Amino acid sequence: MSNTWMTEEQIGEKFAAIVAQSLHIDAKQVAPDVHLDDLGAESLDLIEISMEVESQFRVWLPEKSILQTAIDVYGPNVIEQDGQLTLVGKALLEARMPAEDASHFEGEVSLKDVNRYFLLVSTWIRMIDGLLSFTPAACSSCGGALEPSLGFRLKCAGCGAEVTLRSGDEINREWVEDFKKGQPQAAII
Repeated sequence: MSNTWMTEEQIGEKFAAIVAQSLHIDAKQVAPDVHLDDLGAESLDLIEISMEVESQFRVWLPEKSILQTAIDVYGPNVIEQDGQLTLVGKALLEARMPAEDASHFEGEVSLKDVNRYFLLVSTWIRMIDGLLSFTPAACSSCGGALEPSLGFRLKCAGCGAEVTLRSGDEINREWVEDFKKGQPQAAII
């Protein structure tokens, strides 16, 4: 699902500016095929970047990765076993990720490899794009402009109506549960 009010290129430029400011680097270094940790991002930097992304894009990032959410939904040893993705785990990620990223999930894939994939700039751009598709561009009551309010809420400048943003964790859980329903029972075992 893609949003209707920002292109991936625009998202990429805005995200690059956020990362560049946080890491004190040139925004041109923040290319889609670069990992944030290769740019020097550490855990505190990722928190700062996440907070800026939420503020500037008006989205609510998930606290858990899609993989962590899937492990919660499926239970132990279904998505990963002994630090490696299972066939079900691979199928889930392949269904979630774009086809051009399938090579990341060939052969044995460790959780460390998956976590590194989540640090790719292109992965962040796609995540932001997906979350923007759940962020209203205008007030559903009057069509007025929505402005940030307290917490993860937006307020209409025209009529004052407020809307709470959907959390990335909620969106991810729904997706995983829908994926699980579509899985043949044999694949879950």
